[in-house]
Amino acid sequence: MSTPFEPQAQERVPTTQPLRLTLFVSGTAPASGRAERRLRDMCDRHAPSGYELKIVDIYEQPAEVVSRGVLAVPTLIKELPLPMRVLIGDFTDEPKVLAALGLPIRERADP
Repeated sequence: MSTPFEPQAQERVPTTQPLRLTLFVSGTAPASGRAERRLRDMCDRHAPSGYELKIVDIYEQPAEVVSRGVLAVPTLIKELPLPMRVLIGDFTDEPKVLAALGLPIRERADP
């Protein structure tokens, strides 16, 4: 993520609304691929209401990049549920990403 994020108390409450996300990537760049895999993995494990993920390749859709004001990739825009959030990076800090997305942190079961 680009900046430290501490969710407000009301944002920590899990939502029943599916997430609507847009991920801006740079073609087949390794960082973009890792960011997409991490994001899908987190959402698969932690989004009980599901999610819709739109992938925008900055080379194939430059007009959308400009209209959304994207300056770096990978960039994730959480559109719904509100509040909207913008995250930049490879999403390695899972607790912060989950907090920004308003998703509950569930512990993994050890085998």
